[in-house]
Amino acid sequence: MSDGGVTRTLVALHGNFASSRWWVDLLAAPPAGWRVFAPDLPGFAGTPHPGPVSIGAYADWVQDWLRAQGVTRPVLLGHSLGGAVALEVAARGPQALSGLVLAASAPLTGLVTPQEHYPVLELLRTTPALLEASLGALFPSGRPANFADLLTDGANMAATHYSGNARALADWQVDAARLAGLPTLVLGGELDALITPDLVRAQAAALGSAATVLPGRGHGFPQEDPAAFRALLEGFLTTLPTP
Repeated sequence: MSDGGVTRTLVALHGNFASSRWWVDLLAAPPAGWRVFAPDLPGFAGTPHPGPVSIGAYADWVQDWLRAQGVTRPVLLGHSLGGAVALEVAARGPQALSGLVLAASAPLTGLVTPQEHYPVLELLRTTPALLEASLGALFPSGRPANFADLLTDGANMAATHYSGNARALADWQVDAARLAGLPTLVLGGELDALITPDLVRAQAAALGSAATVLPGRGHGFPQEDPAAFRALLEGFLTTLPTP
């Protein structure tokens, strides 16, 4: 995967109620020939959030961050809300990427949260036990070893984001035709109640890709089963031509 010692770049984008610490396994042991970056998006884990809460604004920030890091032609990996951000960046210029990995990503048509659920989202700000139960439910086969860290970062999300991110996902969509020709890996979890296997398969079909659904895993499958996730990711990376 590397040519003449040149290391390629994978940029991992976390989801809602999350941070870069969701990618500790990838950061600690990057795939051979690759370096891994995992930025904390605006309003997460202490990153300032000066602008609107929107997928477009997050994509603006990611593009600025990539330029500041001098990263060109990366593979973008996005989980959940981070998948929507990765899709938005990709749709703006698929030729600027080498590939796209969508892990339980928000659907191409956006994700609508029922209005009656918004009070519960706000309760998560002030009810630690509810937040712990909500995050714990993402890992039905077992919580990852660093769950306490993930819970801490989830609780430190900007106050604007609890309802704001749900509204941002409802207001966003992307045209699959704008991603034509971009190598894409689409993954999901069999027990994911948020991004269900049917949604994962529909997303893959729209992108002209195959869907892989991990049996017995939930929304947080990259952290719930890091070995299986890594095998799928590394298999995909090996198929990408050298830029």
